[in-house]
Parts: sequence; C-alpha cells; structure tokens
Amino acid sequence: MPTVNVVTTPFMNLAKTIAKAENLTDACFVDVPHPMGMIPPEAILRKAEEAFPAILEMATKWQPTAVSQMGKAAYPAERFEFAGSVGEINRFFFEKGWSLGLPIVPPTPENVEEMLEGAGRSPDEVLGLAPPQNATLTVELAAVHAAMAGCKPAYMPVLIAALQALLTPEVNWIATLATTGTTQFIVIINGPVRQALGIGCGQGAAGKGHHPNAAIGYAINLIAFAVGGSRPPHIDRSTLASPGDYVCWVFGENEERLPPGWAPLHVERGFERNESAVTVMSSYPPIDNIDHWSVTTDEYMRWWGYLVNPLHNIGGPCRTLMMEQSPIVALGPEHADLLASEGWTKRDFCKALWERARIPLSAWPSSSPDLERLGQIIGPLTSETRVPITAKPEQFVVLIGGG
Repeated sequence: MPTVNVVTTPFMNLAKTIAKAENLTDACFVDVPHPMGMIPPEAILRKAEEAFPAILEMATKWQPTAVSQMGKAAYPAERFEFAGSVGEINRFFFEKGWSLGLPIVPPTPENVEEMLEGAGRSPDEVLGLAPPQNATLTVELAAVHAAMAGCKPAYMPVLIAALQALLTPEVNWIATLATTGTTQFIVIINGPVRQALGIGCGQGAAGKGHHPNAAIGYAINLIAFAVGGSRPPHIDRSTLASPGDYVCWVFGENEERLPPGWAPLHVERGFERNESAVTVMSSYPPIDNIDHWSVTTDEYMRWWGYLVNPLHNIGGPCRTLMMEQSPIVALGPEHADLLASEGWTKRDFCKALWERARIPLSAWPSSSPDLERLGQIIGPLTSETRVPITAKPEQFVVLIGGG
C-alpha cells in the first residue's frame, strides 16, 4: 500500500527517528511549512494544494532503498578507558551526548556492579525498548545510569519498577518525550520501601534534600535522554520545557497522614498495604491550591472551582483526549483533614471536584476538531454547556502529598 508521511518541517527529524525506531528501513516524506495550528482554514487549504503535487509524485513514483539497520548489541555495554579529572570526564560525557549537563558520577565497572547487586536481576535482562528511538534497555544499562545519577544500590528495585511502568503502553512514554508541551514524569512511591530507603514523603517531599527522590528521578531522565534519545530541539519538541526534564518528580505518599478510613493510593489500585509499589504518569506543571482560610468543605470546594481554567489546559483546549486522562491531586494533610472532618471520602472529593471544575464550551476556540466527539461523551452541546475535566469523577488520582 503506497504510503506518504506528511510532516511539517520542524518535525522532520522526529518523524525520521520514529520511522527508524519502528523498523522502517526507508520511508517517504513530504514536508509542509509549519504551522498548521492557529491559522485560518483557507491557509490550511492553500498548504494542502501546494503540497499535493509532491504527495502525488511520492505516492506513485517513490521506491524504498534497502538500508541496513544492524547496530551494536545491547549487551554487554561497551567499555572504554579514560584518563582525566572528574571535570574532564563530565565534559567528555556531555560532548558525547551521554549526560544532561548536570554532573554525573563516572560509571566505572565497580560502580555498575554494585548497582547490579542491588537490583538482584540478570544484567542482560531486557526491560523494554526505550522510546523515542526504541533502543534496547537492559538491566545493565539501567544500572549504568543509576550509577551516573548517584543512586545507592538499594534504590535499584524502585528504579526498575518505575522503568517497567513507564514502558507500558498505557503510559505512552514516547508522547511525553517528544511532545511540544511542558510535560514531566511523576513517580509516586507507596508502601514500606518509603521508610526503608528514606523516601521523602512529608514536608517538601517533591523538592530538595531527599537523596533517593533526586537520584531516582535523575536516573530516569538520564535514561530517557541517553538511551531513548529524547533530545532537544529535534526529537524533544517541548516549546519551553522545564527543570523537570533534568530530574523528574519522585516522592512518596504521606501515608502516615491519611485521615481515618482513607486508603493509600496503591491499596486503591489493587495492592496490599504492606506491599511496595510505584505509580507513574506524565503531567503538566502543577497548580497550587494555597487555601489557608476555608473552614467548611463548601468554602473549600468553591475555591477549587476557581482553579478550573488551568486544569482544563491538560491535553489542550477542548481535546477529547483530556476527557480520558487522569489528573493527579496531591492533597495536603490539612486539606484532607478538613474534608474528613465533615465525613468526606476521597470519592466524595472527586465527585465534588468533577461537578465544580467545569467551564462553558464558549471559552474554547470554535475551530476545535473534537467538538463532535465531545458531544458523544457528554451529550448535546450549546455555548453554555459546562464541560468537565474528565469523562468520569473516578478518573482523578488523589493522594496525600507533602506536609
């Protein structure tokens, strides 16, 4: 079946990388000037008409050229000798594209072996294909980057669990690594491993001063960059990006401050309370609900209603994709206590937030391509239809976070 890939010019390198990652030894492309968004329909039509001759020619005349894609074996990792100072080693790694620009610990065979002992897994075990270039990610490579990030061997089981979760289709890791949005990874840790490793769970849990949080978060992003190949500006297309691209968010749920009757996140998701688990997701930068004044749940939820506009930006204006996502809400202990004082459960909070966190359809651009699908989800649409963030209140992910 003749197939032509139509790509706007700035995305051509990304398109070719994805094609190669999907084992297309050769593929035909037609580039169209950027942008396609935020221009009137007649401008899009002109671009289509101008591109059509090239599309027709490629569809009828292009022939693939066989290109060998044989690369180096994923295991064992290549070894080399380097003589120099720690500063020189760091400069060398950065120039090679093996580091993000932050300092790394040289991954000597001894350091990597310590990480592998902590992992308790065979070094040649394949965890999956790291996007966007679908490079083979072995346990050994995970150990290499854990050593570079300054991890302790005991952190390895958490790091590997997070990587395995990120590699599942549901997470859509490649979208986060190649999007134009300011996305970042979040890893939430539950269970006894929090205390065993000293994971930050309370005050400032997602910030500075928590070594396991920082080292695990740094290792994940090193792997995404050096193994997966998510590099700006040609592959990682984030318009602005954020410091979360250096060290992703890693923190533990503050299980000790759960109100009576409230279950921790991993228990709600099917694990036993005495088991350890990680939950991973991709997220846009957070929005703070700095409410120190509400004394009733009604006041508190009214204030949540005013935070709706930024929350609705998840997935882009009027995108039905956002209706399928799961926004994360990390409730501070004081806020959770207020809800629980009036007998509220997490389910009650989710329902109230879902009912209040809506804005009228008239707030969105009228040219959104997803209005028809949106109508199928929530019913007949008018300009005053109040659109919720998600299709169902159960999609919110609620935990107790911080102090």
